[in-house]
Amino acid sequence: MRYFRLIVDERVKNRVEPAAMSPLQVKDILTENQGQKQQEDPLFLAVHTHPQTVYPDFLEFPLPLASDRMKSLLEKYMPGLEWRAAILTDFKQARQDLYWLLRPPLVDCLSEQTEWHPNHTLKRLVLRQGEVESPVFRIRGLIEPYIYIHLAVAESLLRRSFTGIRVQRVETKA
Repeated sequence: MRYFRLIVDERVKNRVEPAAMSPLQVKDILTENQGQKQQEDPLFLAVHTHPQTVYPDFLEFPLPLASDRMKSLLEKYMPGLEWRAAILTDFKQARQDLYWLLRPPLVDCLSEQTEWHPNHTLKRLVLRQGEVESPVFRIRGLIEPYIYIHLAVAESLLRRSFTGIRVQRVETKA
């Protein structure tokens, strides 16, 4: 199987950027339990824009956010995927845009060949072959909240006219 990391296309200039969040805030939001009241409430994120601002279909930081169009496609591959509404709000322009916080399942699939920096951040990712069943997932044990996808999902995303999306192949070993 081939897997890819879903990343923002850096070639898209003037991309909307939500306000920064602390790593603890990000961790709390991404690890909320399903039954918690917070998950039902939309998440409001402040943004600053100008006339040339582009709203891409995927934002990676501070949280993995997908546009409504991208959400529809990902739900076809994984109907049980967890989502939480995230409203990008520009107070100066009085504009709000709906995005969706992507919360795929955590999968334990790190190979022993994965390499780490001294501060425990990822240096080189290697996945164990055949360990992943989910078409969209995050990896248990990583500090970074990256989103990973199966080859079929990557092909489907790239065939459509989504903006601001790139995929990066992930190494796998048996």
